[in-house]
Amino acid sequence: MKKHQKLLRGIMPTFRHGERSLEHKTCYLYSVFVMHFISSKGLALAAASKTVDCRKLVHSLHNYFLLAGDLGMPIVYQVHRLRDGNSFATRRVDALQKGNVIFTLIASFQKEEVGFEHQEVTMPSVPAPETLLSMEELRERQLFDPLLPRNYRNRVATMKFIPWPVDIRFCEPTNYTAQTKTRSSTRFWFKARGTLSDDPALHRCVVAYISDLIFLSISLNPHRKRGLKATSLSLDHAMWFHRSFRADDWLLYVIESPSASNGRGFCTAQMFDQKGQLVVSLIQEGLIRTVKAQQHPVAKSKL
Repeated sequence: MKKHQKLLRGIMPTFRHGERSLEHKTCYLYSVFVMHFISSKGLALAAASKTVDCRKLVHSLHNYFLLAGDLGMPIVYQVHRLRDGNSFATRRVDALQKGNVIFTLIASFQKEEVGFEHQEVTMPSVPAPETLLSMEELRERQLFDPLLPRNYRNRVATMKFIPWPVDIRFCEPTNYTAQTKTRSSTRFWFKARGTLSDDPALHRCVVAYISDLIFLSISLNPHRKRGLKATSLSLDHAMWFHRSFRADDWLLYVIESPSASNGRGFCTAQMFDQKGQLVVSLIQEGLIRTVKAQQHPVAKSKL
């Protein structure tokens, strides 16, 4: 448990090591080891949050994934201060590798204020998270489920299982496999493992990280079939934070994919707290393609 807490707290580091401040921008050097566990968006948002008044919290962000990164190279997060007003602040963060921008994020921050409020959307009726199986328990059930193909169960048994620093409980756990055609929607509860600090910026960074874990893959659900090998890659991702929440309390993630075309999957989502309050809205579009079979060269005769 302490290991997971340390990992999630690492999303909001002090940025002392490798930091250098310029007149209008700040650069942060981060190891790829941390990047292996935490999404670029979560780290970029953390970097931006460190450069604004602590009373201002991110209320919206939009990011584009431009180039594939190299896991063997460090990444520099460059924060550009675009605006600092009385109520709002705006930041752009470029993730640099080998001198190229591989990822960019624009985030807007606002001081909390009292104003008009309404909510037309209603949280779906779902089982309480305490009554649902964890990912670890689902895996154990898959190992011995006679309804699943034997080769699938054997593959699950031989795969190294690395627990996520997030507790996820699917509202409708099934015996479907990754090669079973299903609905283009899903609903699950999630929360960070352990107890996080009371820093509200940290909780928004953690949710930004978690939002990437399953989101885009839902657009592949209607197309899954036996033998299908597909790949997905996020192109852009937007989030709007409506109300305060804690990432170490249960949140309901409701995802739908209303469309896929031209090799792109499109997903929309909402997050609710246990009181039914809408706390986050999300949109993501990404590249979804079948993996082309590798053609082996024909051996030439030595005669």
